[in-house]
Amino acid sequence: MESEQNKLRYLGKLERCYNMLQYFKTRIDSYLYEPSTITLFETKAYLKDKIKQLVDANESLLNYMKITDELLPDQSRSVDFHMKETAELESSLIEYTSMFKNS
Repeated sequence: MESEQNKLRYLGKLERCYNMLQYFKTRIDSYLYEPSTITLFETKAYLKDKIKQLVDANESLLNYMKITDELLPDQSRSVDFHMKETAELESSLIEYTSMFKNS
């Protein structure tokens, strides 16, 4: 029973993470953050690629967890690592968008 609750908790984390990634995608595609320098253009391209990678990883983890019966230690570590990468992406996105407030 506890394993099932852990699995549901991790599924919830992944679903929230997916929603955050969709928000990041919408935000980075906003006309407010159109790059005007090569550095900003490269940063935006990197962030968009990273968002896509994380969305793909998120979908993979979600699909895999939905078909398994219990939460395995490798799965929980993968989800924790994915959450860490998403938090780091959020920091990078905040840093990128703050560059537009200064100009």
